[in-house]
Amino acid sequence: MKMAVMGAGSLGTILGALLTKNGYKIDLIDVNAAHVKALNEKGAKIIGLLDLVQPVKALTPDEMTEPYDLIFYLTKSTQDESALPYVAKYLKPDGIVITGQNGMPEETLNEVIGKERVLGQITGWGATWIEPGVSKLTSEPDHMTYEIGEQNGEITDRLKQVAEILSKAGKPRMLTNLIGTRWSKWTSNCCFSGMSAVVAGTFGDVLDNPHAIRCSAHILNESMAIAKAAGVTPEPFQGDDYAALAFTTEKELEANIPGLKACVESHRNIRTGMLYDIEAGRYPEIDTTYNGVQCKLGAKYGVPTPVNQQVVDIVHQMAEGKLKIDPANVNLIKLPVLPKE
Repeated sequence: MKMAVMGAGSLGTILGALLTKNGYKIDLIDVNAAHVKALNEKGAKIIGLLDLVQPVKALTPDEMTEPYDLIFYLTKSTQDESALPYVAKYLKPDGIVITGQNGMPEETLNEVIGKERVLGQITGWGATWIEPGVSKLTSEPDHMTYEIGEQNGEITDRLKQVAEILSKAGKPRMLTNLIGTRWSKWTSNCCFSGMSAVVAGTFGDVLDNPHAIRCSAHILNESMAIAKAAGVTPEPFQGDDYAALAFTTEKELEANIPGLKACVESHRNIRTGMLYDIEAGRYPEIDTTYNGVQCKLGAKYGVPTPVNQQVVDIVHQMAEGKLKIDPANVNLIKLPVLPKE
């Protein structure tokens, strides 16, 4: 089986290195030529909560020549327009692409690749790209999970085959309700990646800031209200039942905050990639993957999303240089007033 990782950035570098280490031949494909050069010359260096230097084969998209049976798609959503044509061109007619992107990416891939060739992967760990050839694992290795599924919920032979491959790089679990599990992971992303950008820090900084974690709780509440309106049944993600953390009163909010904190405690070292994008002068994925999508779906289903909208507005202003990257930005968010009980 000929395999590739398309988008060998922070996550893709680690995935490709671990699969290579465990005997799979897999190409690491990335647009960053300096990164590709370093990977080929020095190997993939993994630091942080994993210490590994692994020789790998890497190339840029324009160096692709042969079709693939399986492509792990980890490109940022802001790069879909340039990356997906390569996937479409170099995926075998009976090949499959499994998207490990955040948000709700399947529809975009369906339009280009064809729904019958697209699987979903919910990546349950985080990493940071440090420099060419170097990626930092920021989640505990025991929490490197992959929840994968067919879009129709079937447990197919090809899904089992992908699970077997991913078992060499973490803990896979096959799903019968992909969108329900995606919804919970996406909710977590909006709660903590969005707020990580606002507080200019890590998930841990969000957890430790009383106002920030309350903002995250309200983001969760808005997301679950949208799910109900859209007819989606959220499933637990990594054993955590996000739907059970919704609330209607101040008393319920306070009671649920410890549970929300527990959901991401093992990932407190993650710093959202949106901050790195802003620092590098790139536009972040706030509109295409995170809180901006919540706002669009809220408008579609008639669900107010005031806290998500404030997060979007703040991140826009940071990206446009109208606000500094400053932890104090969290104080700009005004929360809805709830009944006490």
